[in-house]
Amino acid sequence: MKVRIKIIVVILLAALVGLALGFFSPWWGISFLILAILYAEMIYPKWNFFGQAILNVKDKGPHKVALTFDDGPSPWTEDILDELKRRGVKASFFVLGKNVERYPEIAQRIKNEGHHLGVHAYSHQKLHWKGPEFIREELDKSETAFQRFGIAHDPLIRFPHGFKNIFCVLEAKRRGLQVCGWGRGVWDSIRPGVDCIVQRSLQLKDGEILLLHDGDGIKENPDRSQTALAVGKIIEGMRSRGFEWVRL
Repeated sequence: MKVRIKIIVVILLAALVGLALGFFSPWWGISFLILAILYAEMIYPKWNFFGQAILNVKDKGPHKVALTFDDGPSPWTEDILDELKRRGVKASFFVLGKNVERYPEIAQRIKNEGHHLGVHAYSHQKLHWKGPEFIREELDKSETAFQRFGIAHDPLIRFPHGFKNIFCVLEAKRRGLQVCGWGRGVWDSIRPGVDCIVQRSLQLKDGEILLLHDGDGIKENPDRSQTALAVGKIIEGMRSRGFEWVRL
């Protein structure tokens, strides 16, 4: 179920249950609604009540959009980097520590070519139901992967699936990492076809952040051929509409 639909369902169910509980005690109804809103905050990347986050690039000026990639690096990241270089575009990559261990040279290339190299945790586990100790260990392992190969990442983090809780946000703040969300996800992760990825991506609005994937969690040989083929078309399609690509 898409996250936006899930949010709507959660809010509607919460309203109904809250009203029902309200007949017994107003405090029960209010408490349930608050919990439902907090759950929606945990799974919706456009909300961040727990702290400040980069949710758009409107501060960069009008007619700006941003390109981001999650789950890399992978062999497909190199094809994407080639395309970005060819088109003169800088993007932001949120990489997994496990994949940095597999492809450190690709992670370093991301940085060397002027893109943002952000943190995406170590193993791509959903963290919104995890406690502070697990979250700390997950980010420690990711940091160790960078340090092992002498790679300096940027102070940016996007949690796996965009799911987070207060412990995630506090740990990111403790490490000096800025939490990042996105405005438009096009589900390239399920490989719907190049044309479909392009069509969905060209619906980007002013200031939005586009989420694409150059990996697939910690799978060793992900197929991101569709995304790699779509990138150039997305870049030029948005340019033809008068938009400029910027980093976060």
